[in-house]
Amino acid sequence: MKRIYIALALAGIIAFAVLADAGMGGMDVKDVRGKMGKLLRLKRHVREHMWNNALNQTREEGILEYVNGSYYINGIELYLGNEWFMNSIARSDYDGDGEYEYVWQELEGLVNTEVVINGVLKGDMLYVSHINGIWYRIPKQAEIEEIQGILEYVNGSYYINGTELMIKRGFSKSDIDRDGSLERMTEELNGLLGDEIKVDGIMHDGKMIVFHINNIWAR
Repeated sequence: MKRIYIALALAGIIAFAVLADAGMGGMDVKDVRGKMGKLLRLKRHVREHMWNNALNQTREEGILEYVNGSYYINGIELYLGNEWFMNSIARSDYDGDGEYEYVWQELEGLVNTEVVINGVLKGDMLYVSHINGIWYRIPKQAEIEEIQGILEYVNGSYYINGTELMIKRGFSKSDIDRDGSLERMTEELNGLLGDEIKVDGIMHDGKMIVFHINNIWAR
């Protein structure tokens, strides 16, 4: 994984160098396109390397079983996401029935069939990344947490009960502050300052990556 991060960093450095060179050295469009083409090829190589590594993680082939609320393959318990994830719409048609369904429904359609599972094995649990070669999710456990309290704005950041909120930038998809307007996310939150609100999301480095605000999707 360190090699992947280094390669990505190199790709970013090259992109910066190309843009700086184009701006300061007076490069013509043809030269810029040539260098950007090399950058894109490098990024494509890094991406392919990442996918190959993902598919070369622990691989299990067998019958998908569902026993007492848990999924298994070859006797290994699978971690397929928390309740929130399982009740979200699947990104792909995993069971091949021609419909995009809730994740749990897609999995239900695969029970008692032969499947190929890729993921990361930690102890007795296999954290799933791919099903039948189709991307499923990042293979780790991230529990959804919920906090409730007064929304505050301190030194450029939003807080609830001392926890900093990591919010989406740009325009909100919903009228979160219920003022009748769709605004930038910061303006939606400004409309809630001083109010008691409820947010949920996942914790990262002591901060909360916000998914919902007052039960409204906020990503």
